[in-house]
Amino acid sequence: MALKYLNLGCGNDYRESTEEVKWINADNGRCKYDQHLNMEWHHWPFGDDEFDGIVAIQVLEHMPKYKFIDIIREMYRITADGGEWQIAVPHGFSDNFITDPTHKMAFSTRTFDYLVDGTQLRENGLIYHWEDIHLSHIDPPVLDGNQSIIFHLRVIKLAEQSA
Repeated sequence: MALKYLNLGCGNDYRESTEEVKWINADNGRCKYDQHLNMEWHHWPFGDDEFDGIVAIQVLEHMPKYKFIDIIREMYRITADGGEWQIAVPHGFSDNFITDPTHKMAFSTRTFDYLVDGTQLRENGLIYHWEDIHLSHIDPPVLDGNQSIIFHLRVIKLAEQSA
């Protein structure tokens, strides 16, 4: 059976499904997509645990900072236990972030540590009531040659593990 992946904010990166991966390309811009999606919606039109993974390339930085945790909660809700997230965002101090007037949220290599179990910043995530989201790093975040941070994360659904 093919894996099911969401290409979140696909823009011009429309991905065709293969025998290995069924792609759902989602966006709300003037581009080709399979599913219209405004990421600021309170509830996305996908089922719980529907996806094996999410790819979000150069999209999360366009979301208002106050919506970040709501968007992450929706990503978490629709991703199955053990699912993977591949995220690329411009580093908050990079020219790529500062130059684009549509960028709203800055990221550092530690931004997701508030949600990653076992990291120093996870304690702050718990203080902020983000205990319902559990992630782990598959690979450490890295800066690429384009001043972007690449995150490779795994979703951990603790309730399913204890059931």
